[in-house]
Amino acid sequence: MRKITCNCEQTFTADLPDEVDLDQSPDTVQSINEGTFLSCICPACGAELHTDLETRVVWPSRSMKLVLVPELSRFAVLSGRYEAAEGYDLVVGYAELADRVTVYRDGLDPLAVEALKFHLVQKALESSPESAPIISFEGVDADSNLVFHVHGLRDSEIAVMKVPEKLYQTVYGSVTAKPDEEPHSLLRNGAYLSVQNLAFGGSDND
Repeated sequence: MRKITCNCEQTFTADLPDEVDLDQSPDTVQSINEGTFLSCICPACGAELHTDLETRVVWPSRSMKLVLVPELSRFAVLSGRYEAAEGYDLVVGYAELADRVTVYRDGLDPLAVEALKFHLVQKALESSPESAPIISFEGVDADSNLVFHVHGLRDSEIAVMKVPEKLYQTVYGSVTAKPDEEPHSLLRNGAYLSVQNLAFGGSDND
């Protein structure tokens, strides 16, 4: 049971896990992707609440060990002040949890996917230098393309970018051979592996 405070100021307890094993609870993979994982209903006002409470999410058969960190703690993670559980990677906010679980579900390498995001964000900035793109991995389509959504290029619009599987394999080979070279090395900050560790824009990324 977890303690929740609604926007209506009602505090209540909800039957939400603090740890989940996706091998033992395979339906949770779908609920994470659908956005219903860690959601509950306020008994006072009836509002549906979508939370990002700190939660351990493991998938032993896929060698995945994650800690979901609330979005409010992003600065603590980026500054290295968030203490991670040993052996776990951090994901910040619900969207990053869904993204990373999808990466593991599709049998991909997280570092290679974040490296692809880096290149896609740079490409997006070339066409829209004043934007603040946020990119998410959505899955692999029927043609084996990696599908990404890019938010922030235009108001209320989501750009769809598809990366051929062959290009992914090229990037995977690069990060595997040279994980300690830039920009690959800059994608990880302690237990936090994310393109969010890099700043974009301006001459620093030329």
